[in-house]
Amino acid sequence: MLVLNSPYIKAATNEGMSINGVPTDKLIKFHTRIAQGGIGMTTVSYGAVSEEGRTFKTQMLVDENSLPKLKELADSVHAVGGKVSIQLTHCGYFSKNTNIKAPVAPSKVFNEYGCLSGLFFSKAMDDTDLQKVRDDFVNTATAVKEIGFDAVEIHMGHGYLLSQFLSPATNKRKDQYGGSIENRARFPLEVFNLVKQAVGQDFPVLSKLNLSDGFKGGMTEEDCIYVCNQLEELKCEAVILSGGFTSKTPFYLLRGGLPLRGMMENGTSIAEKVTMAIFAPFIVKKYSYTSNFFLDQAKYVRSKTTVPLAYLGGVDSKEGIEEIQAAGFEYIVLGRALIHDPDFILKIQSGEIQRSGCNRCNQCIVEMDRGGTRCVLNSHLEFK
Repeated sequence: MLVLNSPYIKAATNEGMSINGVPTDKLIKFHTRIAQGGIGMTTVSYGAVSEEGRTFKTQMLVDENSLPKLKELADSVHAVGGKVSIQLTHCGYFSKNTNIKAPVAPSKVFNEYGCLSGLFFSKAMDDTDLQKVRDDFVNTATAVKEIGFDAVEIHMGHGYLLSQFLSPATNKRKDQYGGSIENRARFPLEVFNLVKQAVGQDFPVLSKLNLSDGFKGGMTEEDCIYVCNQLEELKCEAVILSGGFTSKTPFYLLRGGLPLRGMMENGTSIAEKVTMAIFAPFIVKKYSYTSNFFLDQAKYVRSKTTVPLAYLGGVDSKEGIEEIQAAGFEYIVLGRALIHDPDFILKIQSGEIQRSGCNRCNQCIVEMDRGGTRCVLNSHLEFK
């Protein structure tokens, strides 16, 4: 059961604060500071469950090398009275990690993200691959429980592996794992159920799930409702509603500015930088920002399911928070507002501010690859 002293959760937002897969002291300080800001739980982002599950080589890998640092992180958050979860995931085909020969996916698809690194296509998963991923999620979840984390979040969104199964755009299988939403959801639900059984009913397991993929032919709201209802039967403590597909609609989730210049500069090779410079302005779609931009979609899902739901997307003001609460969401998940100011919730509650100072420039995304995510507007708040 998920018991928090506040309904606010810090979203899993890739921090870029790991070296060779191991969390740094900076990551510990980042989440400790976030935990002091009046939220119920902070979420460590993208804990890869295996080497094959890493999007790139330096991304955090939850293994014997990183577990001691993750325990330090959990202990530090607990010392200030906070709770901490970790997002567990596998990238599927969305990878430029050349430590692996071929990324896996539900079906063979072209890898837009990794093609410049020589990883052109995914390998369609066979029974052995499926079993390895099941085992990797279970083993990783039990390991982080043992070192003191308060919850885990199974990532089923944003175009990573479990999301690739859910999306008809990337799942072309002809077996029991492809076709209808009942079949496409089968493997992600198997993973969730096995994790829940392994960690026990008293340990909270959450899921991040797309409302929709954000493009024609992708996962829909009706698909989301089906998965939500199945997750409720599996005793999911909360479904975090999100959206977007990183390889196709990366800014569907974020909205606001497109920091293309910084993204180009962060390219890891000349080919990647040149490709970004030439093609990104034409293929990376911009989505205008509005407060609570997922709320209409999320309210529709809310009306069709009774599983506990966490709202995410454009939470930036006292008025917006009240609107979300009135719509019946059990939790509220925040990202950029807390990166801009870790005390955003405390200041809203005290009346010091009515709205976040974040201007949605999205430069914080660029900073992930420049030593760690931070708000360029509030550089004095860097988590050093």
